[in-house]
Amino acid sequence: MRTLIKLALLIIGGLLVYNYFLGSEEEKATSEKVFKQVKEVGKSIGSLIKNERQKFADGKYDKAFENLGKMYEGLKEKVDKSDKEANAELDKLEQQKEKLQKEKESIEEELAKENPDEEILDRGKDLDEELRKLADETGRFFDKIMRKEK
Repeated sequence: MRTLIKLALLIIGGLLVYNYFLGSEEEKATSEKVFKQVKEVGKSIGSLIKNERQKFADGKYDKAFENLGKMYEGLKEKVDKSDKEANAELDKLEQQKEKLQKEKESIEEELAKENPDEEILDRGKDLDEELRKLADETGRFFDKIMRKEK
């Protein structure tokens, strides 16, 4: 599928270049307009990647992971050792946190490259969404444990 997309982009690019240099005035104008739009898209993507790099450099997710870690440590003290279900759920939440931390590190490594892939933006959004879900699940688990404790 990727090969097909690359081939289509190559053909379209070739057609645009041909029209830009050898086409009619209307084709030249259309090609020039497309080139300008592609240039703007390229700048926008570059700006988004730069912003994403800065977010990671500023520790965008570090505090969230730190807070989750502290919460899990507190929950370990509150969860009854004989409650296998609660301990299994807590282990699952911690494993999800570890998985997300590895993904964060992977994204940081990709962003550190000179020319990172554009898909890194989607991975950053996915990480953000998954971290929110984990925080929600952790909050529900915390509430459940606190109700049991009462």
